[in-house]
Amino acid sequence: MLKLSWDLFVIVIFAVIIAYSFIIGKTNTIKVIIGTYIAILTADGLGNLFKQYMLSSKEIVMFLKFFGLGNEDKTMILVKVMIFILAIIIIAMKGSFEVREDIGKTGVIGLILNTIFGFLSAGLVISTLLIYVSGASFVGGNVSILNNTLAAAYAESEMVKLMIDNYNFWFAVPAVAFLFMSLFNKKEIA
Repeated sequence: MLKLSWDLFVIVIFAVIIAYSFIIGKTNTIKVIIGTYIAILTADGLGNLFKQYMLSSKEIVMFLKFFGLGNEDKTMILVKVMIFILAIIIIAMKGSFEVREDIGKTGVIGLILNTIFGFLSAGLVISTLLIYVSGASFVGGNVSILNNTLAAAYAESEMVKLMIDNYNFWFAVPAVAFLFMSLFNKKEIA
């Protein structure tokens, strides 16, 4: 019998994102990674503005309490996660930039690179969502798991703990991989 757990949840999301990267291809996976970085900054910035201006208004707080969102921490989690997901979707679908590369377009190298970038994309997205659900700011660098929404999952799941404890790794490595791949790109922009 399969036991549902946070570890299983993280593994399934990893698998779904990696499978999706094969569907859209390496170039679009890189575009999603770049879009994820933009979405992280957008969610943090707009989330902080929301907190500063909207949650200081008594009328807005009363409105949120009417919908069961009176808790400031839970409201901020919801706002940042929604902005993050919406920004990734918009950038992936309508982003007005393109990625040009000529390494591993086909064959075994293309398959390996697509797998690597799919894995890195999954790690970046999942770690970001876990950081936001913990109530922290991804770019702020201050993650405290004690007494927050994710404390139970953090305590019982090695995968959640791995993703949160190493979020700087998940944040940096996709960009480093993209930069490394760019060193070997033969195309020059005129």
